[in-house]
Amino acid sequence: MVNCPPHARFKGAPRATLPFIFFSLLLVVLAACGGGNTSTAPSSSQKSSMAQQQVLNFPDVGINDLAVLDPAQGPDGNSAQAVNMIYSGLVKNDQSLKTVPDQATWQISSDQKVYTFKIKPDVAFSDGTPVTAQTYVYTWTRALLQETASPIASFFMAPIQGADALANNKTKTLSGVKAVDDHTLQVTLTHPTPYFLSELSNSLFFPLNQKVIEQYGKQWTQHAAGNGLGTGPFMVKDWQHSKKMVLVPNSHYYGNKPKLTQVNLLFVVNPATALQTYLAGQYDFMWNIPAEQQVTVKDKPGFVRKPLLQSDLLFFDNTKEPFNKAAVRQAFAYATDKQALVKDVLKDAVTVAPTIIPPGMPGYQPGYAGLAYDANKAKSLLQSAYPDLKKMPKITFSYPSSQVSANEAAALQSMWQNALGIQVKLDPVELSAYNDRTSKHEVQFGFTQWGADFPDPYDWLTLNLTSNASNNNGQWSNAQFDQTVKKAEQTSDQNERIKLYNQAEQIAISDVGWLPIDHQALAAIIPSWIHGLTMSGNGLYFGDWSDVYILQH
Repeated sequence: MVNCPPHARFKGAPRATLPFIFFSLLLVVLAACGGGNTSTAPSSSQKSSMAQQQVLNFPDVGINDLAVLDPAQGPDGNSAQAVNMIYSGLVKNDQSLKTVPDQATWQISSDQKVYTFKIKPDVAFSDGTPVTAQTYVYTWTRALLQETASPIASFFMAPIQGADALANNKTKTLSGVKAVDDHTLQVTLTHPTPYFLSELSNSLFFPLNQKVIEQYGKQWTQHAAGNGLGTGPFMVKDWQHSKKMVLVPNSHYYGNKPKLTQVNLLFVVNPATALQTYLAGQYDFMWNIPAEQQVTVKDKPGFVRKPLLQSDLLFFDNTKEPFNKAAVRQAFAYATDKQALVKDVLKDAVTVAPTIIPPGMPGYQPGYAGLAYDANKAKSLLQSAYPDLKKMPKITFSYPSSQVSANEAAALQSMWQNALGIQVKLDPVELSAYNDRTSKHEVQFGFTQWGADFPDPYDWLTLNLTSNASNNNGQWSNAQFDQTVKKAEQTSDQNERIKLYNQAEQIAISDVGWLPIDHQALAAIIPSWIHGLTMSGNGLYFGDWSDVYILQH
């Protein structure tokens, strides 16, 4: 997700190298159930090659603590590292980002509007509390209640019958979600939604333990240690804020059990510091390696870099001067030399982004040039809005220090000042604090990263740039854009739907609702003695964790 969804903001959320074949997948009528509740004991050959101590030191690079542990609040990419270990859901994504069964199998009605899930009978929270279909009814209803204040639920759950009425406090019941019996969940949509099944891999839809939430109230996630928050392969043993979270295997996990006996999730704000700590032998692997530092470690054993379904973007506070003027936003777009930034500063570790939607995503427009660098046009546009630049309000560019290096920020500052003839103040902020400021709309001119929650342009454009979207950090509003994405969602023909999203994206780029900078890649060092850890288009990929273990070395 994004400094995140983001809410769905992400550092390390992915872009796939192969095109998705997701649409046909979502129309599958019956999916076979995979996995099982057996414990996978190591074979004799595994035992001989496994290290005696199975404790994984996992650096969570870019934060000083987990910001979000409630899936309804839209975990950022760093928080999601823990969330996806503690919680699980009806479905999950495999390494190719294909949606596959997890807790349930499913059937889809012929009109593509009714989904019936058969939940495994042995699914339980890590305190042993059983998970039933009613657990899902509770969880999804809670997410939409106004008192939960979820920034993402109303958009993610929009296709579900009754979601809008519940989100707007017209009812307390989610009519489209029913527990037929303990292990049968029926979900009715208002219209066929090709990405719905894929959406369910997002942690928003993962079951929550009602008993824990009711016991501790609004602060329930602060009592994670020792309590059965989720149904994932791990549970929280200890949470030392601003230092680490210790996770241990969930004895009630329905899937294949982890071989690791403990995972130490270690918080480290500065990626450069994290890299040096890894090189000193304090971490078992390293990820989120800054572009400038990849040059020095790219020849080290285990170095790998994978394109992500993720874009780096800039946003502007559209509610106040000077950025309430489209000409000013466009001036900054034309003043940004993305080619030079990617080549000279980011050392070609990423690719230039003329578009918001990255390669590998449905709706990607490879031939669209966007607003290419043109210093003369930039200056002309700015002067059309402010003939006397002295009367222009002062501008501060705020950014998360763990996602934008000092060199990158300085390069952008220099581009804007040279092309536009104005001073731009730089304001680096720690990631969690930055996300808090963006959610409160306290950033005048900022940076965000968005990674795919699921492979559809709805996730990029509707969730972020419609006028009432909670992730619309700059509060950009464009009636033509809103109408176009609304029309796309009412269109059943997928080709026509994508064309409408193409039009919407071009509106957003031309009016600079977002200013795309680059499409990201994730660099990591994964030594050969860490078995089972790879990468996908969504970043680090651990599979079901049962195949992740430490080899003798």
